Amino acid sequence: MFLRVVVLMCLGGLVAPASALPMAEFFGIWQGVDPEDGSLQTLTITDAGARRAGILVHDTWFSLCQGELGVGQGTGVLTRNTLEVADYQLSCGSGSARGGATRFTRGAHGVLKRVLAPPSPPIVYYRIGR
Repeated sequence: MFLRVVVLMCLGGLVAPASALPMAEFFGIWQGVDPEDGSLQTLTITDAGARRAGILVHDTWFSLCQGELGVGQGTGVLTRNTLEVADYQLSCGSGSARGGATRFTRGAHGVLKRVLAPPSPPIVYYRIGR
C-alpha cells in the first residue's frame, strides 16, 4: 500500500493541471477573418522550445498599414490557455513597422482568439493544418 501511494504521488507531480493546455494545442496553421476590416489572416504557430512559440501572421489588408499587405511576427510564452507575445512586430509592405504586444487565447471548440484592444472584437482563428 505504501509503495502505491508513493508511486501515485510521484505521478501526480508529472501531470499538468486539467485546465492547462499542452503547447502542441497551439501549434499549426490557423486562419481567421478580421471583423474590423474583413481581411483574411493566416497565423502560423511553431515550437520555439522551453514553452515558447514562434508566431507569423500574414494579413491581406492590415488596417494599421493603410490597407497594404502586412506581416506580424514574434515569440510568445504559453501560460495556461493563453499565448502571450510581448515582442510582436508588424511590418507593412511599404517598409514601415510598429511593435507591441498581443495575446492569443484558446477558446471553446478548439478555436483560437486574438485579443485586441477594446472595443474591437477578437479575431477568431480556426486550425487548418498542423
